[in-house]
Amino acid sequence: MDDHEQGERVREWLRANGASITTGIAIGLAGILGWQWWQHNQGQHRLDAAAMFQSLEKAADDKDIATFDQLAAELGDEFKNTPYGTMALLRQASEKEGQGDSAAASKALIEAVGAAQSPALAALARLRLARVQLAAGEAQAALDELAKMPAGDFTGLAAEVRGDALLALDRRDEAEAAYQDALTNLETGAPNRTVVEMKLADLGVAASEPGA
Repeated sequence: MDDHEQGERVREWLRANGASITTGIAIGLAGILGWQWWQHNQGQHRLDAAAMFQSLEKAADDKDIATFDQLAAELGDEFKNTPYGTMALLRQASEKEGQGDSAAASKALIEAVGAAQSPALAALARLRLARVQLAAGEAQAALDELAKMPAGDFTGLAAEVRGDALLALDRRDEAEAAYQDALTNLETGAPNRTVVEMKLADLGVAASEPGA
């Protein structure tokens, strides 16, 4: 098994967030034993990360800020190569935003973008970062962040935030187009469809029918 194949298997495991790993075909007994050693240690590493993340969630629920901050830092340092490290940063951003600390929330989300082991987690972190920036009055920064998101990731939600940012910059026609794009890409039963329709109504525009 060459380095590329082993790396690909690791990435598959990270994307699956704990799915079982198959060893495949190893060349020679040494290769098999080496892969089994790696699997055992990485499995334990993942379990340790999961246990710490559960403790992080409990600290957040208990409003134990000191413990929460300590666990978030440890997860980011010791388990940054697992999805739990990125999830801890996302949760930390939520807590800091709730405390009114947009700078700390932005910092955590920027770190999450860099640490994310999957494109979906990175896109989610960028979307949340754009929302925090917009709430802090940084509409252009929010637009710049949204522009970095890959096409197809959270398209409807990103379009809504883009519309909000454009509206904050008094670019009403572009905001209208973004909101219509959001409706096109949001599922019919999505709870924020009604919110987007209200935003269009505030602009004096009727929502376009899907497929129109």
